[in-house]
Amino acid sequence: MFSDRSYPRLLLLTLFVTVVATLLIAAGTSSASFGVYNSQWDGTAEVRTAAEAAGAQTTVVQNTSRYDRATPNETVAVVLSPTSTYDTRETEAVRSFVRGGGTLLVAEDYGAGGNELLSAVGAEARIDGTPLRDERQIGPSPAFPRADVVTNHTYTTTADELMLNHGSTVDPGSATVLATTSQYSYLDTNRNQELDNDEELMSRPVVTVESVGSGTVLVISDPSLFLNSMLDRSDNAAFLRAIVSVHETVLLDVSHTTALPPLVALRLLLQQSGLATFLGGCLSILALFALAKSPGVVSRIRTWRGRSPTAPALSSEDVSAAVQRRHPDWDEERVTRVTDRLMKHRE
Repeated sequence: MFSDRSYPRLLLLTLFVTVVATLLIAAGTSSASFGVYNSQWDGTAEVRTAAEAAGAQTTVVQNTSRYDRATPNETVAVVLSPTSTYDTRETEAVRSFVRGGGTLLVAEDYGAGGNELLSAVGAEARIDGTPLRDERQIGPSPAFPRADVVTNHTYTTTADELMLNHGSTVDPGSATVLATTSQYSYLDTNRNQELDNDEELMSRPVVTVESVGSGTVLVISDPSLFLNSMLDRSDNAAFLRAIVSVHETVLLDVSHTTALPPLVALRLLLQQSGLATFLGGCLSILALFALAKSPGVVSRIRTWRGRSPTAPALSSEDVSAAVQRRHPDWDEERVTRVTDRLMKHRE
C-alpha cells in the first residue's frame, strides 16, 4: 500500500499534526487556579457552564470598560480572588455599575484584592483573611467547614448548606448574614491547623449580602466554593444556580486574575472589539491576495500534492525489452502478454 519512501513522509506528517494539535489545545485551555477556561478540579469552567445553562448571556470581562455597556439591574458581575488592585478608573466603573442597580459578587479568602474592591464600591462587609476550621461540622477535613443558611433570600431559596474549602470568614458590618458556620468553628490565627487555647469556638458568618446605592453586593469568604470540584459538595451548585438564574447577564470579571489562554483571549478580542475584527478581516484578505499573486507557491503546492512515490513511467517497448532480457527463453507471444499485463497494472 505504501512504498518505502512514503513511510518517512507519513511519520513526519503524523508528528507535525500531533505537535500542532498539542499547541492548539495548550493555547485554548487554561491550567490556572479559578480559571474560567480551566475544566480541571481547580478551575471554574463550571461557573460559565451553569450561567449558560440558566439562559444567561455570559461575558468574560478582560477590561472593566465592559461594565459601562451592561444593563445594571439585569446583570451580576462575578469577581473571584483578584490577584491585583483595581485602579481608580477601574473601581469607578465597577462602583457606577453597582450604584446603578447592578449585582456584584466578590469571593475572596486571604488576598487583599477583594477587600480593596469592596471598599472602593462602598460596601461595608470585609473578608477576615484568617483560615477557618471546624472540628465537628465538616467535609473531608476540618479545613472544609460546612455552613448553614440562616436567612431566607432570593439566593438561598434552594440551598440549605454550603461547604467551604480552606476559606475564611466575613466581617459583615451592617450587611445581612446569609450563611454561618457551626458553633464549633474557629479562626486558626497561628495557622498551625490545631485548636489552641486562645482560639475561640463560635459560629461565624461566611456569606453576606447588602445594598449599595441601587445595587447589591454579595460577599463570600471562599472563592473555592465555586471550583469545579466543589460544586458537587453540599448545596454549592444550587446556590450558584440561584444567583445566576435571576439575572439576564453574567459578567465573569477576569481583568485582575491569571491571564486567559492565547486563543481564548484572541477570540474574545475579536468578539468584543469591532476594530480588532475589522483589522483581522483586512489582514486575512491581504494574505489571500498575496498568496494568489505568488504562482510559485501555488505551483509548488500543486506539485507536492500530485507527486507520486512510484518510479517514472516506462513505455510498453521499454517494458517488453526488460521482460525479454529477464526471460530470454520466452517466445514473443508470451512476452507481449506479460507486457500488456504489466502496463495495465501500472495504469
